[in-house]
Parts: sequence; C-alpha cells; structure tokens
Amino acid sequence: MTSSHKHPPAIERFYAELDPQISQALTPEQKAGIESAVVAITLGSKHRVDIRRSFPFFGKRFYLVFLFGRDLRQRHRQESTLSTILLTCLLLIAVLFVTCCILLTLYMIKSALGIDVFQHFHVGIWDWWLSLKNH
Repeated sequence: MTSSHKHPPAIERFYAELDPQISQALTPEQKAGIESAVVAITLGSKHRVDIRRSFPFFGKRFYLVFLFGRDLRQRHRQESTLSTILLTCLLLIAVLFVTCCILLTLYMIKSALGIDVFQHFHVGIWDWWLSLKNH
C-alpha cells in the first residue's frame, strides 16, 4: 500500500487481491490514480440503510441485501425494461394496498360513529367486526 494511513475497506480489499510484485512495481502516481478510481467506483457503497444478511435454506446459503441511499455515481446504469415493469407493478400494488387500508379505516370510523351515507345499504364489514368481537 502507498502509506501507513488507513485506507477505505475497498482499497484494502483491492491491495489484498493484487499480486504483491505488481503492487510494488506501481509508482506513487499510479497508486494514487488507482486508489481514486476504486473510491469513485465504490461511492455507491455508502448507504443510509445497509442491511446484508445470509441465511441457510435447504442446505444452501443464500443472501439478502437491502440498500437505500442517494445514487452518487456519475454514470447511471441502464435500466432494463423488465425492472421498470416490475417496479411499476410493485408501486401500483403498494398504492392500491394503502388506498384500500385508508378506505377501510374511514369506513370503520364512519360505522363506529353510526353515520349512514346510503340508507338501507351496508357493506357488512362493521357487523362482521362486531360478531368477531362478541365471540
């Protein structure tokens, strides 16, 4: 490595994988250039939320990674059509779920207060809720 000061983990891993003879043959300018390139590439690894877990499943190990934060890369990745469709479907499902939860909450509040919007028409959720409570 170039000096005794502490390097970011990505640079430490880079030099650990680099052949020692090649590392010694590099000039200080080359090392500085490589280190700045490695840091620029790994800028995306600083996330506000960084959850990395592995778990066994049927005799094999799998991993789950959840990252959330600002994208600091200068060049953005090309998004695939499939990922765009999946993200759109996921957002649509989430919006529908939240909308249904809000409508159900408003309906339950309306029913608890005894407000009848349409005379002689009831969905029956409030009666079902009360029947569960009485058992």
